[in-house]
Parts: sequence; structure tokens; C-alpha cells
Amino acid sequence: MLNVTGVDDAESVALLLTRMQRLQKQLEDFTSQLRIAYDFGNDSGLVHDIVIEKHDVGPEVRLHHVFGFFAEADSDVSELRFSAGLTITLAGCSVEAMVGVDLERPLGEFGAGVHTLHIERIDHLSLMDALSRLEDQVTALCTADDVPNRLGLAMW
Repeated sequence: MLNVTGVDDAESVALLLTRMQRLQKQLEDFTSQLRIAYDFGNDSGLVHDIVIEKHDVGPEVRLHHVFGFFAEADSDVSELRFSAGLTITLAGCSVEAMVGVDLERPLGEFGAGVHTLHIERIDHLSLMDALSRLEDQVTALCTADDVPNRLGLAMW
């Protein structure tokens, strides 16, 4: 558990939260542009969220950007997910970024089911290194603008 006992600890927590907020905005801008550029269909939606959870290994802060949409002639919701997060453990920090889809029926080049299109995880980092690597990972996620094409979605 993160224990803030001094000025350096407080500065680290403030840096973590400030950086996560900035990365959330960066990923939100990117996913919102995808939402505007591609036809995800009627009744589709996009949710931006920051989740803070306590796990056995330590606390995690994760950015979630989830598109919910209906494939043609399908009544079940499919999802396109962009996420990036940082976990603080006793062995150091871990960062992970991913793009995944959960399709109720085949779409584009993917069959029905859960698919991971991109994942990168790095463990045993200092907080400063983890924040730097997480920035790189979010920047990489923001170049994945071909994902809607791969799903067979048309541009407006």
C-alpha cells in the first residue's frame, strides 16, 4: 500500500495523479477523434474512465476508453477497448497498455470473441521511469488509428 509520509512521497503522488490526468486527456482526445471519424453505428457510445483499484500486489491506476457498438444485424454489444495503467508493487512499478476487442460476431478481419490487438507490459521500474514509459505507451496507443478500419468500420 502506498504510504505518504513525507514531502517527497507527497510530491510523487501529486506527480502520478497529474501525469495520469494528462495522459487520460491525451487518450480521450484520440478516442473521441476516432468516434467522430468512424461510423460505429447508431446507439454506439464511448466511455472514458480512470479506475483506481487495490490489488494484492499493490494499487493500480488505469485509463479505460471503451467503445460500445452493435455489429450489423446484431443485438449484442461489441466493445473496442484502449487502456493504459500503472501498478505500484513492492518490486517496483509495472506499466501496461493494450488495445482489445470483444466481438459478438465476426467483424472486419476478426472472428467473434476476445482479441488483443496490442499489448505492452514492462515491470520493475521506478515511479519516474514507469511514468515515462507509460507516456510512451499512451503515445503509441494514439497511433492505432487503423483499428476501426481493421474492424471494417467506414469513415464518415
